[in-house]
Amino acid sequence: MWQTIGKFIEESNRAETVEQLFELYREAMTDLGFDRLVFSLMTDHTTIQRNAGHGILVNYSEDWMKHYVENNCEIYDPVRRNMYVAPGVFTWDKLMERPIMTDMQRGFMNDGKDAGLNDGIGIPLRGPRGAIAGVGAASSAGGVEIGNKDLLSYAYLLAQQFYAAYLQREMQRLETEPAVTIKLTDREQEILKWCARGKTRGEISDILSLSEHTIDAYIRAALKKLDANNTTLGVLKALHMGLIQI
Repeated sequence: MWQTIGKFIEESNRAETVEQLFELYREAMTDLGFDRLVFSLMTDHTTIQRNAGHGILVNYSEDWMKHYVENNCEIYDPVRRNMYVAPGVFTWDKLMERPIMTDMQRGFMNDGKDAGLNDGIGIPLRGPRGAIAGVGAASSAGGVEIGNKDLLSYAYLLAQQFYAAYLQREMQRLETEPAVTIKLTDREQEILKWCARGKTRGEISDILSLSEHTIDAYIRAALKKLDANNTTLGVLKALHMGLIQI
C-alpha cells in the first residue's frame, strides 16, 4: 500500500492539469477498492477564486449525477452535511446508524447503493482561510473492508495529497491566466468597505444618505464585476485583490 501512496505522490506532483491529477487519484483509490469518486468544494475557495460546488471532479455515473441535481439532493445529502463537522474519514454505514437520520436521507443513501455506490466513505478536507472541501468515495463492486482503520488512513493520506496538488495546480492556473482588470467605482468601493465593517444595507443607507434600493444596486453591480454570488465572497475578493482596504 505504501508503494501506491509513494507512486501517487510522485506522479501527482508532476501532473500538468487538474484532469490528469484526478485520473491519477482515481487509479490510486481504485487500488484501495474505491473506484467511484466525487470531489466537491464545500465552501468558496477565495485563494484560487473558485466558488463552492458539488462534483467539481467526479466519475460517478451520469445517471446518478443527473438524479442528484434534478432532485436537489445537495440540500439533504447526509454525507455532504457531515463533511462540515467530521474530524476525519467516516463511513456511510455509520451515518445510517444515527437516530437523527430522516426517512428522506435514508432513502437517498439506499438509492445510492442501488446506483452502484457501495461501501462508501467521506473524507473532509480543510484548506486555506477556512475553506472546506470533501471527497466521497465508493465501490461499484462492493466488498471493501471499510472497517479496516489502516485502509481508511491510507485513503485519507491519498486525499490530502490530492487536495494539496489540486490547490497547487489551481494557483498555477491563476498565475498563467491573463490578468483580468476589475475596476470598482468610488461609490462601489466605499459601500463594500462598509460591508466589510459589518454594516447592513440599511445602516449604509443611513450613513451615505442614499436609499436602500440604491445601496443594493451598487452592491449587485460590484458583485457582478467580482464574479461573486454573495456579499461576503465579494468583500473577500475585493480585499484579496487590493481593491478595498478596511
